[in-house]
Amino acid sequence: MASVSNVNAAGDAFTGMNKAAKASSDAQSTQDRFLKLLITQLKNQDPMNPTDSAQTTSQMAQISTVSGIENLNASMSSMMSTFNAAQSFQAAGLIGHEVMAKGAAMAFDGSKAVAGKVVVPEGGGFATVSIYDKNNLLVRTIDVGSKPAGPQDFSWDGKDKDGKDLPAGKYLASATIKGADGKTVSADTMTNVQVSSVSLGTGGVKLHLANGGDLAMSDVIQIQ
Repeated sequence: MASVSNVNAAGDAFTGMNKAAKASSDAQSTQDRFLKLLITQLKNQDPMNPTDSAQTTSQMAQISTVSGIENLNASMSSMMSTFNAAQSFQAAGLIGHEVMAKGAAMAFDGSKAVAGKVVVPEGGGFATVSIYDKNNLLVRTIDVGSKPAGPQDFSWDGKDKDGKDLPAGKYLASATIKGADGKTVSADTMTNVQVSSVSLGTGGVKLHLANGGDLAMSDVIQIQ
């Protein structure tokens, strides 16, 4: 699976670099056409009414500016293609591994405890995490405790509120924070998700997850 993703990512990267090379070639062609037209104009100008040198200089300055911008864009495109290619190869190494990202979805394998984080807002407070099954039924409530602001760890052992083992499958985590003022607010959670494949598109490297979702490489908070 990893080798296929590597090949796809590399193919996309080479396509991007070819596009950048074509853009650079187009910029050079534009400049060449302008110079040919200018030389033809000078050769065929009326000796009694020669071309205005100031106008010619202005035209040359304009084409030089346009050419410079096109060359800069081509260089930037090439750099981005190279960067995306390097990032895609790096992302391919994540296939089969878990990464932590902001979200509620959790995958329980039937034995291993599921780890996550709850993002406690400024001022801190008492954090509580509720676990729901695929039918959106509450199966467990976990008191994380009084925590300061920032991402705070929590863990679920795969058991329900009565201590019974739950089956493997997809679950959701929802967090609330009770502040010093007694008010309860919702909070973001971060969970571990497994990477099944990667792809490289116009928006950059994208991770395709085992739970069916997608994740941008830049959204990865921690690699497990």
